Amino acid sequence: MPRLSSSQPLILALMMPLLLSQCTSGFFRKRADKETFGILGKKASKVPNVGTGLMDITPPPPIQMSDMLKKTQKPEFLGERKFVEKDATQLTLAKSLGLSVERNRPYLRRKEIVYLDALDLTATRQRFSPILDGGGGTRFTERQVETGVNNFVRTSTLTTTGGVGFSALSRAGTRIATDLTTDFVRFFTGGLGRAGDSSLAFSLSQPLLRGAGYLAASEVLTQAERDVLYTIRDFTQFRKSFAVDTTDSYFRVLQAREAAKNAYMAYQAFSDTVKRETAMAEANRRSKSSLGRLRQADISNERRWYTAVRNYEQALDNFKIDLGIPVEERIILDESDFSNLRIIDPPGTLDEAVETAMSTRLDLWNARDRVEDAERRVRVAKQGLLPSLNSVVGYTTSSRPGSRGLELSNRQRNITAGLDLDLDLNRKPERNTLRAAEIDLQRFNRDLELNEESIRNQVRTAWRDLEVARKQYDLAQKGLALSEERLSIEEAFNIEGQGTALDLIDAQQDLIDARNLVVSTLINHTIARLRLWRDMGILFIKKDGSWERVLQQEPPRPE
Repeated sequence: MPRLSSSQPLILALMMPLLLSQCTSGFFRKRADKETFGILGKKASKVPNVGTGLMDITPPPPIQMSDMLKKTQKPEFLGERKFVEKDATQLTLAKSLGLSVERNRPYLRRKEIVYLDALDLTATRQRFSPILDGGGGTRFTERQVETGVNNFVRTSTLTTTGGVGFSALSRAGTRIATDLTTDFVRFFTGGLGRAGDSSLAFSLSQPLLRGAGYLAASEVLTQAERDVLYTIRDFTQFRKSFAVDTTDSYFRVLQAREAAKNAYMAYQAFSDTVKRETAMAEANRRSKSSLGRLRQADISNERRWYTAVRNYEQALDNFKIDLGIPVEERIILDESDFSNLRIIDPPGTLDEAVETAMSTRLDLWNARDRVEDAERRVRVAKQGLLPSLNSVVGYTTSSRPGSRGLELSNRQRNITAGLDLDLDLNRKPERNTLRAAEIDLQRFNRDLELNEESIRNQVRTAWRDLEVARKQYDLAQKGLALSEERLSIEEAFNIEGQGTALDLIDAQQDLIDARNLVVSTLINHTIARLRLWRDMGILFIKKDGSWERVLQQEPPRPE
């Protein structure tokens, strides 16, 4: 057997803290990231459209707006608040989606949750891999004993202890463990020399009934592996909803801007009418009552304009928070994105849309797999009712008495082999575990049925919403044409002195509402279409957060 000098254990004990101190926190962070991202990369390859964003959880740097396109205009419709768009950075929908996936705080938190679940998996995997352990210590002791008058005996000792161990648990339940320990004492005075005691132990244990086999022994690891996959699927589904919600917020800001613009145009047009009517009233061609009603309406229009501007600024600030940029930054959204919106009807039929969703929705994949998990846990619980019967093998060797170092002797050894049996006559805990697992299986089957029905309902609702949004847009267009025609007629009547102030006010307000309705219904139809794609599972999100339809590219769920 190998032999170490008496000073080597002490040297090793003193060097160990120094070696461990070299492993900085940065070293451990890099190791954790490498292992965790490796897991995420392999798991993500099994999930359609998961993207590459999971591979980075580094906090984003401070945003730089100086290299983006600036708009120097100061729109008149903002009135005294026109400075909010002076030298503002223009953001397109694509750029906004890109910023949101890079900087949105809830989005980044969801990414961190995925990372943490994969990080937990590394600890679970370690339980089924070789694990090393070691430690030791050294102590110096000095004793002084009085043996007579002015006569003392002084004894000084240096005690060194050390040990290293190894253990491994296989996925079949086999546990292997080794342990090497040594104690060494050196006497400096007192007429004594050196003494040591070392031992090496090896043990192996294999379950034969309860806990035997891959199913029961690796259940914890199996579930942890699958849970990470579920988390990635949930995040991928979340990305689709996040992209739709961000797009909705983007266009709602543009809608608020259009509303402010329409309110300003209405206020300006009505102010011109009031000025004309005031001049005619001074010429005794209009009654004071009619003029007073118009002036009150003019004040109401001005108030609506101020409110619309305020709503626009508030929507813009809220959107800045969604993008993760400071609210003090001046931004303006690209109106061309709104101009490019089109009414697009979904392809296929409602039944085809539902069928597509049932095969592509990632949350439904998770619900189906959780039923499989519950079935597996029932089988494990049934095995848990068996008695505990383990085969054990052990080997121990130690140093000879009076040895001065780490010197193991083949003459000092002990070999054991046998069986350990535990009938465990109290089976109530195991019985309860089995019954709970069976009830969980019933619950997960119900959850699957509910999930399937909910998805069918979501697709049917989204389909109806899209149909209604299309009809509402068509009606809004007709209403706008009628409102424009009606206002022209009322203005002509007013000039000829035939109309009433109330009719003119109503016509002007109806035109404002009609313009705003056209904008809102067009946006509603666009968002309804995106939500239908999302609920069908065919809304694929690109790396920058924008979307693409790839119905034919969506792979079927693996059996």
